[in-house]
Amino acid sequence: MMICGLFAVFWLSFGGLNLPEWQIAASYSASGTNAAEGSLNVGYNAGIALFLTVWGFAFFTFFIFTFKTSMVFVLIFFFVDAGAWLLTAAYWKVASGDLDYAMKLQRVGSLSSMN
Repeated sequence: MMICGLFAVFWLSFGGLNLPEWQIAASYSASGTNAAEGSLNVGYNAGIALFLTVWGFAFFTFFIFTFKTSMVFVLIFFFVDAGAWLLTAAYWKVASGDLDYAMKLQRVGSLSSMN
């Protein structure tokens, strides 16, 4: 129950960071209202990358703890952890300006976290 609750917290908070209604990305733009401009800001992407880094370490801990359970849980946590790290790398790449590589990482990361 604790792990499922933490997954809910992760997905709700990650989704909240990306909600246009909350205007988090827009606040990083020069005018304070342009979400597209703000979503390319270094600070915005580095902040989300740090958020995902913390969760990546948490998921890795869950992955280690599942070794004494079933192989199904081991695989679930392995793929979720891999997805978190790939999305972290994607946000770091956006922060550094490498948008093409970031798009590839986001595709792979979203596929591995869905398994």
